[in-house]
Amino acid sequence: MSRRAPIDTGGGRATSNTDLQIACRIIDTAGVVALLSPLLDAEVGRQRTITIRGLMVACQLNALARHHRAHLVEVARIINALRDEQRAELGIVRHDPDETYFRVDRLFNRLCEVLDAGHVIDGVRIDAKWLANQLAVASVPKEFRTTRSVAVDGTDVETWGALHGDPVTVDLDGEAAATQLMDDGTIPKPKKATRKAQVLAVGSDGRNQYTVDPDARAGHRSATNSRAAGPYVGYELHLAVQARDVKWTNGIDKTSLSDEVPGVVTCFSLVPAGTHRGKAIVDDLIAAKAAGESIDDVVWDPGYSLCKPGTVHHRLAQAGIHQTFQPVTHQRGVRPFSGDAQLIDGQLFSNLLPDELRELPAPPRGASEVEKEAYEARFNLRARWRMMRHAPPDHDGATRWRCPFCAGFLRSRNFPRTMRRAKTVPLVPVDDGCEKCCNGILTAQAAEMAWWQRITYGTTAWRISMGRRQVVESVNAALKGVFTDLGRGFMRVMGVTKMTVMLGFTLAAYNLDRIRSFRAKHHLDETGQSTQKPKQTRARRRTGTWADIIETNESPPT
Repeated sequence: MSRRAPIDTGGGRATSNTDLQIACRIIDTAGVVALLSPLLDAEVGRQRTITIRGLMVACQLNALARHHRAHLVEVARIINALRDEQRAELGIVRHDPDETYFRVDRLFNRLCEVLDAGHVIDGVRIDAKWLANQLAVASVPKEFRTTRSVAVDGTDVETWGALHGDPVTVDLDGEAAATQLMDDGTIPKPKKATRKAQVLAVGSDGRNQYTVDPDARAGHRSATNSRAAGPYVGYELHLAVQARDVKWTNGIDKTSLSDEVPGVVTCFSLVPAGTHRGKAIVDDLIAAKAAGESIDDVVWDPGYSLCKPGTVHHRLAQAGIHQTFQPVTHQRGVRPFSGDAQLIDGQLFSNLLPDELRELPAPPRGASEVEKEAYEARFNLRARWRMMRHAPPDHDGATRWRCPFCAGFLRSRNFPRTMRRAKTVPLVPVDDGCEKCCNGILTAQAAEMAWWQRITYGTTAWRISMGRRQVVESVNAALKGVFTDLGRGFMRVMGVTKMTVMLGFTLAAYNLDRIRSFRAKHHLDETGQSTQKPKQTRARRRTGTWADIIETNESPPT
């Protein structure tokens, strides 16, 4: 029987007391140890030499360093490099450097077994997603969680399992294949001979398993500067990142955003590649709002808005979460509507809308700022004819609407009462035979307003609001090179449970890094208060005062 080669667990990074305090604060604030300890600790048997708190703090210490690797051997090296008093603080007893890795590996596997089984305690389901999100949320102090908007996007995470064959030959058998935008709708043909990817098994979900990783599946990823678009095998990481709020907008060409906020991850979900995007993150957003998180607006790309309204749009609307997104071709144009209005691009417009403003082309991808403004000019004209929501959705999702003339958006000489409004309200011509602007307040059912947005699509105001999505793109870039690299080999564990746990520590460390950078940029202390002294300005010296003009009778000294 061959023996395993010895594992080098020496040469670990020394831990400062400050880093130890930071890691302990995250774990303790998350409140996960108290719930997990009863599930892991046995009533009989020998006491563990590494406690669950000690393991989690060591994992967090490993993740605090930029460009770290989420390997268990790195966690073992961290524990071996701790000082004796630091290990004692974490409850690590009878320390043996040669046995550290095996003890870490055994406890980590036991932790994942408990999380994989799932337990419900006080109405809370204890699983890997719960643990990882608790860590991410605990890393963000309340004073830096100030907005009610999040930007959502997904990024690929390759599995550590070896693929026997070429990635271009895998079958995209997931539910998300229909909602992923590809250049021509097909997989590009390889330029050289390929070897058909070997299918090792068929999972319980009916999808092909190409590697020894039991949860990894085939999916499609978009192109980057260093990699072409195409299929891969692994997982998709969906991130919800804090974004700026829309403070005010006129719905046409002006939008005012809130102050800059740190782009921290507030919620995330790791799912097998090709999983339906609505099922991947929507439940987590709704659950986060139900748990007390302030989420009122979600900004995301067509990868999510392409899903059926019943799985995404209506569920979020029922939970009180608005969506800002870019409609694609089949979601645009004039749609049938039962009421006295026109439904165009998901928005209700007056029936008096001119014909030349009904079907408007969107600016092409990669258009310059000047070109976008030229396209937006016509969308801005059309937005003045939009109907205003008169009442929020009722228990059935029905909404009530007022026409633009009644809402004060437009004036017309055909409707004398509208001429009493300010001259700044646009004056538009209406057919001479038209005697009334509408038939009163209109009711629209939920099924008819699946793609409605607060800011009319295509306008300058909408583009400013949609630009908030760039914050999640920055997070993806940081996780793929700036802060760390989530490429293949970043984690050498398999299974969605183990990878989710490891990612929880990494994203918690990333949040700390973002907050530290935000505080340095804006000169803030740990409580979010400014450390800059107010600028001292000297009072302007006055001239022509009494002291200057009144003559005194005192004679000059001799």
